[in-house]
Amino acid sequence: MRNYKDALNRQLIELMQLEKEAAMREKGFKGLEKGNIRVSKSNGYFQYRFKKEGENKEQYISKIDISRIQLLLQRDYDEKIHKHLKDMIKRLEKFNKSYDIDSIDTLYESLSDGRRNLINPIRPTKDMIIKEWYTRHPGNLNSHEKKHEFKTTRGECVRSKSEKILADFFHCNNIPYVCEPVIKLKNGRSKYPDFCLLNVNEYKTFYWEHLGKVDDEDYASRNFEKLMDYEESGLIIGQNLIVTMETRERPLDIKLVEKKVHQFLL
Repeated sequence: MRNYKDALNRQLIELMQLEKEAAMREKGFKGLEKGNIRVSKSNGYFQYRFKKEGENKEQYISKIDISRIQLLLQRDYDEKIHKHLKDMIKRLEKFNKSYDIDSIDTLYESLSDGRRNLINPIRPTKDMIIKEWYTRHPGNLNSHEKKHEFKTTRGECVRSKSEKILADFFHCNNIPYVCEPVIKLKNGRSKYPDFCLLNVNEYKTFYWEHLGKVDDEDYASRNFEKLMDYEESGLIIGQNLIVTMETRERPLDIKLVEKKVHQFLL
């Protein structure tokens, strides 16, 4: 189940910005006479009547005075929307304080072993999801000899310094991943993407391919053809396949990695 805490906080910020704008607009009507405007319709035409604050009698406003009508209607709207926005902010702030989707898992995980071992939770916990995902997505299946080995923080041996950087970044952000899983292409051949990863919140699997020498013509040609094979087999860049690239002059951009991780995996 997805955690919407960040989305709700972004929504709260948007509402606060709108509330500030509404407050500024409301200040613009400071010198305008106070009262209520009533709109009715007669013979297919709108009519406007204004009742000043403290008076009982309404004044008919001719359409000739359209600018005054617009100001009164705009003020009426701005006052109402300002009040409505403040109310929404108050309610959302209150909800955000108590919103904790992970508490569903916490309730189960806080039970004693004697209880937990005999209880079927209402939904799989994150630990259950991750454990099951690792079972279905084994890694280190590429038997092709490594010319160079770089050891990750988690202890795997990868083929390049950039792959180590990526693996360590995934590990640091608590993203479940395996190195070099196997996938079967539509043409029957097997390929070994650099990483397979899990977005735990959405329970969605992604593959990550790092192209480390795209300034090498032969390397680029082989790997771009591989990306075409991936696409033909259902791995689409931006949907379930993430790609990073580098050249000798333009090494792996860790800021871009961070952006892609937050966009697809967190």
